[in-house]
Formats: sequence, structure tokens, C-alpha cells
Amino acid sequence: MRLVALGAALCLLLLAAGCTQSPGTDRFNVDGDGWLAIALAPDARVNATALNTTVTRVVFTADDGVPVTAYVAAPAHPKAAVVYVPGANEPVTGHASRFASYPDARIAFLYLDVRGNGFETPGTPLDLNADYARFRADQWPQSYRIIADVMHARAYLAQTYGVPVWAVGSSNGGRYAAVAAGIDPAFAGYAGVSTSGLGTKPGAKSVAQRFDASVDPATYIGAISPRQVLIYHSQSDTIIPFARGQALFTTAGEPKAFVPFNGSHGINPEVDADLIGRLTQIYGR
Repeated sequence: MRLVALGAALCLLLLAAGCTQSPGTDRFNVDGDGWLAIALAPDARVNATALNTTVTRVVFTADDGVPVTAYVAAPAHPKAAVVYVPGANEPVTGHASRFASYPDARIAFLYLDVRGNGFETPGTPLDLNADYARFRADQWPQSYRIIADVMHARAYLAQTYGVPVWAVGSSNGGRYAAVAAGIDPAFAGYAGVSTSGLGTKPGAKSVAQRFDASVDPATYIGAISPRQVLIYHSQSDTIIPFARGQALFTTAGEPKAFVPFNGSHGINPEVDADLIGRLTQIYGR
């Protein structure tokens, strides 16, 4: 397990010493243990368009030229904020209720349109073999870009509202959110729904094993402590088994909570109610 402060310091040292990418851009590095470090370029281009009194469409133009879309619903004076990273087949239209329930509790809710999910943000469907090929060529894997997008979304919320920001994700989105929270100590906490680790084995690592570890939430979830970790999983989940969610939970540090819920796979109103209740207890209304 890595302490957050040590992990953050190592990120900066690794990026300064071992990265050949251009200054002024987002940069990444992976150490010999498979620990990913990402440094965001300052002054990322952001275009925000108000759609109504509470919902704003935000487009982050990444340094690779990809316009990354997000939707933000926020009350006038939020107490906290959430970057929500969806899994596959989760269009923004399926989250309309969250654009009301979270702001009603004075929590800003950002839906990140993930690259490759097939909606507004360009990208290709998840393909870790293709990502590994990019990694070997010292190019950005799309998975790393998505993690950087999650970090950019946190920075936007923090700058806009000046409140603590949680990384929250469902299914594969929960994996991206866990990595982002593990490597970015500015996240205030993490909640993963119907998600798991990838089963990377500890020990000496080949190039392929380093890459596998670099995208595995289990590599990072222990480093989120002493920030809060919440894992939600249904016993009826037929996509990611309940036991795999429990296994990820065991690798997290304290404080943490494992919350079984009724349903199948993915976030639902029961999860929302529990998460909103916990955030309200921490930050008030």
C-alpha cells in the first residue's frame, strides 16, 4: 500500500525524470511496479454552455484534440461535487433523475461522456490489447486518456465551485474512477458501483504485466486512504460477480464501507440515496 503523499511525490518525480512527452501537455509515466502517474497540463481549454438554470454542457478539449463532453447539474451553492464515470451503454439521458436528486441535496453532479462508449465523445470501444500496443510504442493508451479526463473533470468542478470532489463510477467506469482517485490526491473520496479489480498478480512484472497493473483498480485503491472508499455491489449481479466486488473492497484502506444493494448491475436509485445520504452527513446540506 502506498501513502497518498508519497504516491503524489513519486508521480511528480517520475514525470520529471522519465517522460519524453512535450512540456505543456498532459503527461504520463508508469514505473516498474505498474504505478501510473499523470500530470495535467495547466489551463486546459473548456467551453461551458448553460442548457437551463441548473444543467451545463461542458466540453474539455484534451491536448490530443479530442473534445470530451460532460454534463453538470449544480445548485447555486453546492457543498460537494461528484464526477460520475458511467459504464458502457449509459447515455446521459439515463441519468436525468440524478440531475435533480444530487443538486436537491446541494451536491453538484457531473456526468462524464467516456471515450469509446459510443455517445458524444469520440473514441473506440474498450480494447486493452490495442491500449497495450500503444503503451509499448510510448503512446497514450485510451484508458490513460480517460483517467486524465476524469482528473480534468475534477479540476473543473473544484475551480468552478470550490468544493470537495468525489470520484464515482459504475462498472468499468468505476475502474477508471478508482485509478483517478488513487493517483490524484485532490479527490476527496471514491465510490465504486458494480465494479472490481482486474486480477493483476503481485510480484516482478514484465512489460505486459506492468501495463495490466497500471489499469487495475486494485493497484491504487489502497492509496485512496485516509480518504473514504465506498463499494456498492448487488448479490444478483451477473456481469461482475459479487465476490469480485468484495475482493476489491478488501484491498482498500480505512475508512471504507461495503454496501450490498438490491438490483442487478450498475447504479440505481437505492445506491444514489445511500451515497447522497453519506455525502450529506459529511458535508451538510
